[in-house]
Amino acid sequence: MANSAFYSKSTGGFYAREIHGDNIPADAVEITEAEHAALIEGQSLGKRIVADESDRPILQDPPPPTAEQIMARLEARVQLWIDEQARALGYDDIKSAVTYAEESAVPKFQQEGQAMRRLRSLAWARCYEILNAVQAGQRPVPTEAELIAEMEALK
Repeated sequence: MANSAFYSKSTGGFYAREIHGDNIPADAVEITEAEHAALIEGQSLGKRIVADESDRPILQDPPPPTAEQIMARLEARVQLWIDEQARALGYDDIKSAVTYAEESAVPKFQQEGQAMRRLRSLAWARCYEILNAVQAGQRPVPTEAELIAEMEALK
């Protein structure tokens, strides 16, 4: 086949005779350049390239995230939100802001540091309360926007 490529189920890779010569896995199946382009395009849009029952490459939706991945994503979003609150006051991040909580030389900075330390504590307490309720089946998994809306209510 002119302008063809090969797909190997065993390696999950594509091969071209012009590049790989005879070093193409034995299980490789020939596909057209158009098929190859469509597969790469689908992969760039988040699909996975897998072999069908005939060992031909097809696009497949990725598996849904695990509960652990969902929780980690939500925790990361809360951390980002907390850091954004500190940045809004001119600090690098929450770690920087809370270092001023016990610094009395500049009352403004001390007050902001204490407020940020309080917000950080309340935000994490609320975050874990929500995540625990999700894990217990007491509420659905919130979207990132819903979770942040609950954090905003703490301000």
